[in-house]
Amino acid sequence: MTKILINDVTLRDGMHALSHQYTVEQMVQIATQLDAAQVDLIEVSHGDGLNGNSVNYGFSRHTEAEYLTAVKGVLKHAKLAALLLPGIGTIDDMHMAKDCGVDTIRVATHCTEADISRQHIEAGRQLGLDVVGFLMMAHMIPAA
Repeated sequence: MTKILINDVTLRDGMHALSHQYTVEQMVQIATQLDAAQVDLIEVSHGDGLNGNSVNYGFSRHTEAEYLTAVKGVLKHAKLAALLLPGIGTIDDMHMAKDCGVDTIRVATHCTEADISRQHIEAGRQLGLDVVGFLMMAHMIPAA
């Protein structure tokens, strides 16, 4: 039987609805419940991914390092993931995430620009992270 992997993005994509103002305590509380529910992968970062905490995309209440470290500290089952959009997040941001305990990096690009993710995917693999390529807006292009 094929195992289904559950990836929850509440602590990343959910940041948008709160203008990126989750507290560390809220992150920990939600992550603890997701972990207890046996969610496999919990994604944590600014809503626009690593290094999104900026004047361009909105400032978070805390740093990503604070969020990542706090959530990693309560996980017993789930692995910790973060999102990186090349052009917003950098390979240095990926190193920071790894240092904070991230297990999986999801590298997201617009579906027509997948080629710009190569160096980030390779860097994630070199760091020993599980790497996922994520093509955004794929529903907007015609099927081959």
